[in-house]
Amino acid sequence: MFFNSIITVDNLPLPTGEECGIVPSEYGCSARVTWFDDGTSEVHYIADPNFPLDSVVTQTERKVTTWSGEYITNKYISFNCQASNNTPCNTVENLKHAILSTMWPTNEQIERFDTLIVPTTDFYGSTCLQLLNKSNCPITNLLSCQQCMGIIEYSKTKGVCAMCPAGKALTNSYEHETIFFLRNKTQADKITLACRRRGACNSIENIDRIKNELVIKFDFEKFYRSTASITRSPMMILFLIVIIGFFHADCGQ
Repeated sequence: MFFNSIITVDNLPLPTGEECGIVPSEYGCSARVTWFDDGTSEVHYIADPNFPLDSVVTQTERKVTTWSGEYITNKYISFNCQASNNTPCNTVENLKHAILSTMWPTNEQIERFDTLIVPTTDFYGSTCLQLLNKSNCPITNLLSCQQCMGIIEYSKTKGVCAMCPAGKALTNSYEHETIFFLRNKTQADKITLACRRRGACNSIENIDRIKNELVIKFDFEKFYRSTASITRSPMMILFLIVIIGFFHADCGQ
């Protein structure tokens, strides 16, 4: 669902059309909202195999078009779960509580790293950092590369891909994705930096700075308090109905 406005917890829409149906999913379910720099938004309630179950995933993307110099910021948050007993879990309420439990970096903090992705024609691919200590890394091709790239995954170990891959550099960018695991209250981060300037702009030090200074925080306790109140509410309503019925029956005697 696409909206020409900024979606908040106060106007988060219910699923409509094809997204209304309850379908079995071996992959898990996802409720996601994306906020674009131009003030528009997208909301989706779907079966999604790309995210881990019982997690909240956030991403901040900052990019600049190399030919125009226009900077934009996009963000998204996704609540991911496994449904049971034909009861959907990727609901408006769970997505709302995920949003309310998340603290994003300020625009000033995001823009602080614009110097890493500023467009320039002064570029030599041979000066990019070249380091691969994980699998599935793009391959360096100095004959056709147009920007340095660095990808670091921070979890139990630190996986690094740093190279100058083939392809056109239409934008310079960085992305900070964080996965918050709801069961054990841990997190994993992934930073992707694509830059075009003299020197090793894709250095581990630059990516570490983004990870350490551009922090997205998630309040696990606040999230669990919110979802617990939802679980209790139907039980409380049922309890009140029983009590009211008891008093009515008693009064009628």
